[in-house]
Amino acid sequence: MVADKATVSALSGDPRRPDCVVPYKPRAPSEEKLDAFGTVGMMLALLGMLTRVRIFSFIAIAFVASAFIQRNADTDVKQLFMAGMFSIMGIFFSHLQPYPSSLFGTNTTAAATPAATAAAGAPVQA
Repeated sequence: MVADKATVSALSGDPRRPDCVVPYKPRAPSEEKLDAFGTVGMMLALLGMLTRVRIFSFIAIAFVASAFIQRNADTDVKQLFMAGMFSIMGIFFSHLQPYPSSLFGTNTTAAATPAATAAAGAPVQA
C-alpha cells in the first residue's frame, strides 16, 4: 500500500515521500525545572523588603518581569505575582523610613532646661 501511495505521489508531482515519514515523539519532561529568574527575583524582593534597600527591590522587579516574559505553560504564575508584590512592597517600605529628627529642625544639642538638670540631681545655677 505504501508503494502505491509513493507511486501515485510521484506521478502526480508531489515531492513528499510517505515512506520516509517519522512520527513525532515528544521529549520526556524534565524532573524539576528551576525558574532561575523567578527564584532570584523572589529572593531579591524579600531582601529589599526586609532590609529596606531600594536597589534590591528595583533589581527584583527586573528579574520578575524577565521571568514573566519568559514563562511557559508550567510556570507558577502565583510565585511571580508574589515576587512582584514583595518587590513593590519593598519599594513602598523603603520610602516610609523614618527620618532622623535633626532633619526636621529640632535642636538636639540645646542646653538642658533647669528643671531637667534639677530632676537629674545636678545643682541649679541661678
